[in-house]
Amino acid sequence: MGLNIVVLVKPVPDPKEPPKFKPDGTLDRLAMKLVMNPYDKYAVEAALQLREVLGGTIVGVSMAPPHAVDALREALAMGVEEFVLLSDKRLAGSDTLATSYALSMVLRKLWGKLGRVDLILCGVESADSNTAHIGPQVAEWLELPSVSYVDRILEVGEGYVKVRKIIEGGSMVLRVKLPAVLSIAGTYYVPRIPTLRDVLVARRKTITMWNVDDVGIELSRVGLLGSPTRVIRMWAAEIRRKGKVIADPDPDKLVEKLLEELRKDSISLR
Repeated sequence: MGLNIVVLVKPVPDPKEPPKFKPDGTLDRLAMKLVMNPYDKYAVEAALQLREVLGGTIVGVSMAPPHAVDALREALAMGVEEFVLLSDKRLAGSDTLATSYALSMVLRKLWGKLGRVDLILCGVESADSNTAHIGPQVAEWLELPSVSYVDRILEVGEGYVKVRKIIEGGSMVLRVKLPAVLSIAGTYYVPRIPTLRDVLVARRKTITMWNVDDVGIELSRVGLLGSPTRVIRMWAAEIRRKGKVIADPDPDKLVEKLLEELRKDSISLR
């Protein structure tokens, strides 16, 4: 029958562009170009490799503003069959606890649609907040086993999955009951690069849009109302570098001057 795999994908601000902030100091995501979270690409690749061996279906899920659809099409171009985007103004301000709850409700609805879900995959963290919360929290909402920092999925058997997990100083192999939530690390899987044809096909695919009411989300659990934590202020880091130009037409003297400056800065060359 193959596996039914759901991959959680987060659109994040394009790191190539300077961040834009609202007057309250939080990120203005509506004013920024969004791209697919690079850590989630490892999860998509893991799902694609499982499907190539075992067959099945891969569905992408995300929670983001409507204009995030362009970023999500990269997952479709990589090979994800369909995508569901949860988008609603009432979700604004959600922290990771509220976000994971909302995503778990989307997963419950997908569960009914697909009949079953075998694996839920995501990247270990997002490039914009780096909390590494979503995978484990979604697992808690769904009362499923969870493994973080999965280096590689070794085997999928009847009712179980065997994974290699990164730990401090090495790794360990775990056998986990299905269904399960796995947070994939960027250590083994190399995300494939879509072809031009894949990109063009992905542009024509329809991304399903759901709102809070579509999935039965309780408003008291999302947005600022349902978030026990909130971002007070964010700002762009200031990188200041000081430099000194050393010049001398004589190469030997130039080297000596350079060494002297290094000694002043307590830099030892051995």
